[in-house]
Amino acid sequence: MSEMITFNIDDQVSRSLKKQEPVVQKYKLFEIYGEDHPLLKEPLREFDFFNPPVNPIEFASSLVETCKEHKGIGLSANQCGFNHRVFVMGSGENYVAFFNPKIVSASESEAHIVEGCLSYPLLALRITRPEEIVVEYQDFNGVKRTTKYTGISARCFQHELDHMNGIVYTSRAKPLALKFGLERRKKMINKLRLK
Repeated sequence: MSEMITFNIDDQVSRSLKKQEPVVQKYKLFEIYGEDHPLLKEPLREFDFFNPPVNPIEFASSLVETCKEHKGIGLSANQCGFNHRVFVMGSGENYVAFFNPKIVSASESEAHIVEGCLSYPLLALRITRPEEIVVEYQDFNGVKRTTKYTGISARCFQHELDHMNGIVYTSRAKPLALKFGLERRKKMINKLRLK
């Protein structure tokens, strides 16, 4: 005589879900181009959400993963060789993608702080920028957003927006500061080579 086994379908589904590993989406990592790449000095075209050149979510995700891989807090599309008006910024697991960003207003108060750039390894330069900004951008769904940034977030936004406009931070440094910064970098590179 066969034995009949009965079970609750909800219990079975619950048990099978517990056994599944979470799905982790892997995004392509981009190459970061160095300071001599010509696209770094060209203004980028608006990102067209009606006829997108790439999938905006996947592209932004790849920018984020590339930025995290290189321990950066900001990365622009042209630093990876793409002519899409988008950059990402953030830290840890909290990154935001900014499509077609612009500054709506900036404070008169400014700060003179050291900046770096993933396209200019080991080059630290003091740059003067407004301490507070109000910005407008589109998220990866094309929705317009307005946000206020202060401190390092305001600085990073301005640095990456400069990239969108074909401006590199070396052009914002005072000539003597740039000269000393390049000399310091050269010494650091020589020390690293000797190790």
